[in-house]
Formats: sequence, C-alpha cells, structure tokens
Amino acid sequence: MKYLVLSMAVFLGGAAVASAEEIATMTIHGQGEIAVVPDMATLRLGVVTEAETAGAALAANSADLVAVLDTLGTAGIEARDIQTSQLSIHPIWSDHTSSISGGRDRQITGFTATNELSVRVRDLEKLGDVLDAVTAQGANTMRGLSFGLSDPDPVTEEARLAAVADAQARAALLAEAAQVDIVGIQRIEDSTGGMSPAGRAEFGMLARDAVPIAEGEVTVSATVTIIYEIDG
Repeated sequence: MKYLVLSMAVFLGGAAVASAEEIATMTIHGQGEIAVVPDMATLRLGVVTEAETAGAALAANSADLVAVLDTLGTAGIEARDIQTSQLSIHPIWSDHTSSISGGRDRQITGFTATNELSVRVRDLEKLGDVLDAVTAQGANTMRGLSFGLSDPDPVTEEARLAAVADAQARAALLAEAAQVDIVGIQRIEDSTGGMSPAGRAEFGMLARDAVPIAEGEVTVSATVTIIYEIDG
C-alpha cells in the first residue's frame, strides 16, 4: 500500500512550484495467543418456583434463594462475588380449544417466579462442592459455567508481546521476499481480544467426590497492526 504526500503549491512570480514525496508502506497484522490454566469460574444458577398466585410464587422463591445464598456464604463465597442477574415473574397460561366457540380459551392458571445469580468461584477446588450444596438447597436451574482468570493483565501483556514478535517476523519475511528494506515504523495499533476456552490433552477433574468439572485451559489473545515504512 502506498501513500502520496503532496506539498501545497507555492506561487512565485506567477509560476506554481510543487514538490511531492512518495512513501511506500507495508501493513502487517500480528497475533499472539497464550493458553493458561484458569484460576476462577463464573456460574449462573438460580431458583424457579410455581404457585397459584404471584405473591405465593415469589415468597416460595425468596425462601429457597435465601437458603442458596446462605449455602454460598458457608462455602466461602464472598458477597462481592454474588450478583442477581435476573428476577422475573411470569403467568402460566392454559391453552386449550373452547368447546363452545371453537377458538382458543386462554386463562392464567398460576405464576412462575425466577431469580438467578451470577456467582464467581475463586477457589476451583470448591467448585464441585458448591454445585452439590446449592442444588441440595433449592437451586434448580443453571444457565452456564465459564472459566477465567482473576488477574488477566499479566497474561494479556504476554500475548501482546507475542503479537508484536509475530508481526516483526512476518514483516522481515515479506521484506526479504519482496527485496525491500524496512526503514521504520509509521504506526502501531493494539487490539486485544478476549478469553476463550482451549482444549487440553488431559483435563484436570475438580472435586472428584462431588460434581466432576473439567477446568481445561483458557486462551488470552491479542492483535497488533504495524505499518512499516519501506524502501526499494
């Protein structure tokens, strides 16, 4: 990719004088990925209850959720790691065909109350026991389990360094193949990715006497874009 930089025309004695300098560049994208064993987990669990009235459904739900919260506290989960992620009440509708009109005759037959929590477990050795305990105390829904790092910054920095090294290696290879020289760097853009699961040959099983959990690995990725000025 080439950029053309033109100076402004200067009029001297009725004549226009212009100068131009052509700068050749090469844009390289570098990627870095670091796979590490996670040290924390986030799970979404909750309580769903049904009753004839909305108040009764919510009361039963609240009682079960208090038991779940107490269990999490006993397991060593701090208050800062527990957050309500959903609270809702929905009617339960009957759906049948009326024998008189032949149409749909829908009526409210009860209510469903749902209260979900987002829970961070910082000690993975306790994860299986935590799942066992909360289900025993009334948690009857679970929407997801994800693994991560309590402090991803050091791994992210390592991924950035790997991305820059990747870009430099690509630039050197392409410059040699194209028979050009790298003069300098015009711009560097940093784009960090995120954290994603990564496979392992052997999974570590957590809490073997409780719910078996495979922790696997998580991958932290980073991307950099470097624009090199080239000559030749």
